[in-house]
Amino acid sequence: MATPTITLVTATPNPATSGQSVTLTATVIPLGTGTPTGTVTFTITGGPTLTGTLSGGTTSVTASGLSVGVHPVIAVYGGDTNFLASTGATVIVVTQAATTTSVVSSPDPSTLGQSVTFTATVTPVAPGSGSPSGTMTFVIGGSGGGSFTQPVTAGVATLMLTTLGVGTHPVVAIYTGDASFLPSSGTDTQTVNPAP
Repeated sequence: MATPTITLVTATPNPATSGQSVTLTATVIPLGTGTPTGTVTFTITGGPTLTGTLSGGTTSVTASGLSVGVHPVIAVYGGDTNFLASTGATVIVVTQAATTTSVVSSPDPSTLGQSVTFTATVTPVAPGSGSPSGTMTFVIGGSGGGSFTQPVTAGVATLMLTTLGVGTHPVVAIYTGDASFLPSSGTDTQTVNPAP
């Protein structure tokens, strides 16, 4: 007669941040002697279905690309000739990744009437990864400045201005965040010299 089993499942790290891979480990415990063999199928709600082969009664798989939120996991051990099937469960929590924002201007300094390009870059903070999207608000002080909202594509937003007056202009770039990434901001200054 086949021996009953219990399947235990763990997720590491948990919680994870957006863009971080999660390792799922299943341990099949026999209610008797021997070591179970065969496979365990992990079904992740909102994620992939993965299969691992038992070695010494355990197996691990790696899940990546999970969206922010709660992902229930069901692990099904299919059994073998000596051991009965069993099921285990856990939950993976994925949170938004922190970011940093930097902003630079070119050319700096510029001359009155010259086109200036402001470039803001959003970078996920490890262990988060991926390409932030959403919007960036550039707040530029001084004559000819103002507040300007631009799209973020692959983590980068740009703004071109020809309206800045002579002087030093404080620049703040504010990333508003998206479903996977938290907001952040960066600062810079732009100097405009009189035209020759």
